[in-house]
Amino acid sequence: MGIGIWSMHYLAMLAFSLPVPVRYDWPTVLLSLLAGILASAVALFVVSRPAMGLLETLAGGILQGGGIVALHYTSMASMRLPATSRYSPVLVTLSVVIAIAGSVMSLWLIFFFRDRPIGWRLRRAASALLMGAAIAGMHYTAMAAASFTSSATIPDVSHAVSISSLGTAGFVAVSVMVPLLTLLASLADRHQKESVLLNVLFEQAPQAVALTDVHDRVVRVNKDFTRIFGYSPDEAFGQRLSRLIALEESQEEVGEFGNLVRRGQRVDAEAIRQRKDGSSVYVSVARVPVTVPGEQIAGYAIYRDITAAKRAEGDLQHSLEQLRALAARLHSAREEERIRVAREIHDELGQALTAIKIDFTSLLRDLPEDQGIAAPRSQSILKLLNQTIQSVRRIATELRPGILDDMGLVAALEWAAEDFQTRTGTKCQINLPDVDTALDPERATGLFRIFQETLTNVARHADATQVNVRLGKENGNLILEVGDNGKGISDEELTAKTSLGILGMRERVLLLGGTLTISGTPGKGTTVRVLVPASRQGAE
Repeated sequence: MGIGIWSMHYLAMLAFSLPVPVRYDWPTVLLSLLAGILASAVALFVVSRPAMGLLETLAGGILQGGGIVALHYTSMASMRLPATSRYSPVLVTLSVVIAIAGSVMSLWLIFFFRDRPIGWRLRRAASALLMGAAIAGMHYTAMAAASFTSSATIPDVSHAVSISSLGTAGFVAVSVMVPLLTLLASLADRHQKESVLLNVLFEQAPQAVALTDVHDRVVRVNKDFTRIFGYSPDEAFGQRLSRLIALEESQEEVGEFGNLVRRGQRVDAEAIRQRKDGSSVYVSVARVPVTVPGEQIAGYAIYRDITAAKRAEGDLQHSLEQLRALAARLHSAREEERIRVAREIHDELGQALTAIKIDFTSLLRDLPEDQGIAAPRSQSILKLLNQTIQSVRRIATELRPGILDDMGLVAALEWAAEDFQTRTGTKCQINLPDVDTALDPERATGLFRIFQETLTNVARHADATQVNVRLGKENGNLILEVGDNGKGISDEELTAKTSLGILGMRERVLLLGGTLTISGTPGKGTTVRVLVPASRQGAE
């Protein structure tokens, strides 16, 4: 910038002619160049600061404008000619004002526009034109202030040179080439910095990265790629990814990934890849297309080692399967125990009570009438025996309703619904179409227990007046749906960890390979929907 201002002055002096030969003292000329460079240094310092207030702007403008004025008048002082020069104080002052005002305005505009987006180029160009106009305006105002008078005094020309046409070409070349070279050097420096930054980011990336060309051949790999797969950059260079790290049975898959990338599609997947030593590694893969010059599509592949996570996931899945198998065994053992206890209560205790009732009745018939069956105490004992027998039957039925084993799931659901309606007064509307009831005991028992738990929840929490029950078959699955018109279940109640009933229902459905959906609307009731495969093979 300083060279440009300096060159502008001496080119403009070529437009100024006097009837006497004019030479320039070259040491003074160099001094004027120094003034221009210092003025530009002040401008660069001011606009490159993080913040620029009014005081900094005025100070910078005064220093820059003063430097431009110093360049001009130092250059004028370098003139060697047989004449004396005088200056108009008013025009000199005006030239100084123009230089300072133009510098202040241009500094402020350059600072204001320096971080603006690319769309502000015209405004940047306007600020540059304003600075150029201020320099030119100052120059010609200062030249108008000068007047020359012929003198017989011989000037000192010991260090004087003349400005020739060759000099003109030199000024033009310098004023154009220096900024151009500065710009190119700046761009090269920026490119180098960006390249260094990209190289650092590439090498320090937390995942394994491989750059590929349009033919899916490796161009470059980073340190993490070498760490995971064992191939050095030289070993990987030029190799196809499908042959470098893919298992033999996976090469077709990797080749298809490359085809998708070449078509401009991103690929995300999980796969097994092979290390240099032949061992396998489980990775997540991201293949990303990149458009290169010539409208060809290359790409880069990102790999993350998830072997440990997959191993932990497998261990967790195995543990869950073991827990589910244990839970299923516990449910089965509990049902077997229920059956055994129910049978013993029914067969032994029930029969014993019935025998006691028969013997007691027979004994009373043999007693006199006032002491026999007609006696109030005898009637009280008979009533207690009947109630005990009914309680034993009820307990045995609740432990394991015989109707479930003898007549199947549909009959057991009908019995449970009628019993619920009798006990609670809540009306049960049952819709049980013709459904194949030849279910294995595990499925029949699971659905029946879920139905029992649902009715229990309705009685405890719903405040319902009606329950609708539907059993159906759809696409090889059994669907049991129970809905009530009660107060409805909330989201908080659904997710509450203290709801052991719901947790038990979910566990039973999971063991049967089905799904459980519970939905409720406050004030409108709750619907429980169970879907399970109709057979064990379907669940598997």
